[in-house]
Amino acid sequence: MNSYSRVKTGYNKKKIKVLILTAGLCMGLTVGCGKSENKYTYRDAGIEALNAGDYESAIASFDEAINASNALVGAFDIDVLKYRAEAEYRAADYQAASDTYGILIQVDQERPEYLNMRCVSRAQTGDLNGALEDYKRASELDTEKNAPGRAEALLAAGAALENQGAAAEAMALYESAKAEGIESAELYNRMGLCKFGEKDYETAITCFAQGLLKPDAASVPDLIYNQAVAYEYKGDFDKARELMEQYVAGNSSDEEAARELEFLKSR
Repeated sequence: MNSYSRVKTGYNKKKIKVLILTAGLCMGLTVGCGKSENKYTYRDAGIEALNAGDYESAIASFDEAINASNALVGAFDIDVLKYRAEAEYRAADYQAASDTYGILIQVDQERPEYLNMRCVSRAQTGDLNGALEDYKRASELDTEKNAPGRAEALLAAGAALENQGAAAEAMALYESAKAEGIESAELYNRMGLCKFGEKDYETAITCFAQGLLKPDAASVPDLIYNQAVAYEYKGDFDKARELMEQYVAGNSSDEEAARELEFLKSR
């Protein structure tokens, strides 16, 4: 068995069903329906729902706002589309978010922030080639290297490279991110995965440990799991069992980890 398959890579290859065709969305933008005086009310309701975490209601309100806009695509529609894309992404409807960012690219220029977020959305749907293309194009446009979503897109692009077997290229990307001052638990997780794939378990363990020291470490529970597996492959079963017990204690629904723990207890 390939050792790389044992760690949690975070790849999501499941395609999410497209709920609305892009062409239909563009038609809705240009034609519009309803009374324009309601569009601000719908937008405000959508923002309120978005802030409350009610993403489905937010998306519905943003659609109503667009439908209530009688003009051709303008600043209002672009503003609403940005909110809708954010709501779709937060709702984990990554295909819809990717489609909406695609519309923004069409109607509001090829901006790096749109490309960054489409990159991340595409990666979540499993479109790793598309994600990598978006990241590269965003990097060309973002000469200041400070466009919103850059760090997230960089991680998504790195994951795409890893998945294509280009771990060295991915590692170079992560190292450049560190040089730019981008520091996060997920960055160190991905660096650790690259080293694990190269069977450099000692360095992988170090990367995972550094990730666990970051302020956002709680958002990347895979760090503990992956570190445990790295210790296992290094031959330190006691440490691997200790870490896996720690992981399972906080992730009791993870059946894969529970089986792994039973295996480690038998060693």
